[in-house]
Amino acid sequence: MYVTIIDSDGENYRIDFERYEYPNLMELIVNTYYSEIGECKGKGLCATCTVVPVNGYSYGNKSQLEIDTLSVNNINNQNYRLSCQILLDKTIDGAVFRVSNNMHL
Repeated sequence: MYVTIIDSDGENYRIDFERYEYPNLMELIVNTYYSEIGECKGKGLCATCTVVPVNGYSYGNKSQLEIDTLSVNNINNQNYRLSCQILLDKTIDGAVFRVSNNMHL
């Protein structure tokens, strides 16, 4: 399985992964490529790992924690997600996500 990450400079990176290899998408991104996100270490509290799915991902339901964290950080677009809240499973296989280290997606 794989995901494609578009960084804040517009560069595309394909990252291969095994199901549940990491607890979530943020950990995969941080441990394989891009360490500038995840200040709260995946607890869903800081919103530095905010991503917007570009293609191939069904949004699903956000937890109340994720909704609150995005709201507190003035991120009101329904499409934005915390990558620490996205599991590494078949639902993201082949998906494309855009990430920003400054939250200005």
